[in-house]
Amino acid sequence: MVISEKKVNDQVIIEKFVGCFDQNARQDFKWRIDMAVNDGLRFIILNMTEVSFIDSAALGWLVLSQRRFQRIHGKLSIVAQQGFVRDILDLTEISEWIPVFESEDEAVSFISTVSA
Repeated sequence: MVISEKKVNDQVIIEKFVGCFDQNARQDFKWRIDMAVNDGLRFIILNMTEVSFIDSAALGWLVLSQRRFQRIHGKLSIVAQQGFVRDILDLTEISEWIPVFESEDEAVSFISTVSA
C-alpha cells in the first residue's frame, strides 16, 4: 500500500491510501498514526477511494485508532466511495464508529463543525 499525506491545517491531516490495506500495511499505518498524534494532530481523514482490498486486521486497526483519537478529543474519518471497501465498512458496522464520507471536502466540512 502507498500512503501520501496532505496537511489541511494544524489539527487536520488527510492520509490517502492506494492499494491493499492489509497485514502488510500495518507498520506504515501505525507509524503514520503515531506521528500524527505526536505532532498534535487531532483529526485524521483516511482517503480510501483507491483502496482495492481491506482485511479484518485493517478493520481492527481502524477501530483502535479511532479509540486513540477519542482519548485526545479527536476523530478519525474515512473517505470511501461506493464499492468493495465501502461495503465492508458498512457490513462490519465500522461506519457506526467512524464517520464515512463520499469526498474529502465532506469530511473536512464535518471536522470543521466538530472542532468548532
